[in-house]
Amino acid sequence: MDYYSSYSSYSPAAAGVSAGLMAVYAIVCLVFAVICIIAMVKIFSKAGKPGWHAIIPILNLYDEFEIAWGKGIMFLLMLIPGVNVVISIMFSLKLAKAFGKSTGFAVGLIFLPFVFMLILAFDKSQYIGPDGVPQNQGFPQQPYAQQPYQAPQQPYQAPQQPYQAPQQPYQAPQGNYPPQQQPPYGQQ
Repeated sequence: MDYYSSYSSYSPAAAGVSAGLMAVYAIVCLVFAVICIIAMVKIFSKAGKPGWHAIIPILNLYDEFEIAWGKGIMFLLMLIPGVNVVISIMFSLKLAKAFGKSTGFAVGLIFLPFVFMLILAFDKSQYIGPDGVPQNQGFPQQPYAQQPYQAPQQPYQAPQQPYQAPQQPYQAPQGNYPPQQQPPYGQQ
C-alpha cells in the first residue's frame, strides 16, 4: 500500500461544503464591489466628475488623483514598488482635505478605506478642491494674467477740437538770483 493513497480521503460532502462556501464568498465579494462602485460614483459626482468614470479601471484612478492631487497623472507613481505605499497614504490625506475632512478622517481612509469611502460618499461634505484649497481661492474672477482680453464697449473717439496750449507770453522768473560765473577757460 502506498503512503500517499492512504493519506488522502475524498469525500463528496466535503467537496459540496467547500463549493458552497466559495459561492457564498463570491456573492459577498460581488455585493461588496457593487457598494464600493456606488460610493465612487457618488464621490466623483460630488467632485464634478462624471460618475460613470468610476467603472473604467485606469480612468477612475486618474480621476481620483485629479480630485485629490489636482494632477491625475500622479497615479503612475502607484506603479513603483515601495513608493506606492507612501503615495497611497498621501492620497488618503489629500482626499480627506479635498472634501474638508480632518486628519483623523484620513487615518480612517488609510485603515478602513471601504467604510470611510462610504461615509465620504453619503455625508453632506462638499468638494473644496485639491489639498483643501478652493479652485478660485476667493477671487471673484481669474487672476490678472489669465483674464481674457475684452474690447471696450465703445470705440475711442478723439476730441473734436485739437488741443490748444494756453496763450500766455513767457515771463522771466522774479527774484534775486546770484549771477552765474563761468569757470576759467580749460577747467571745464
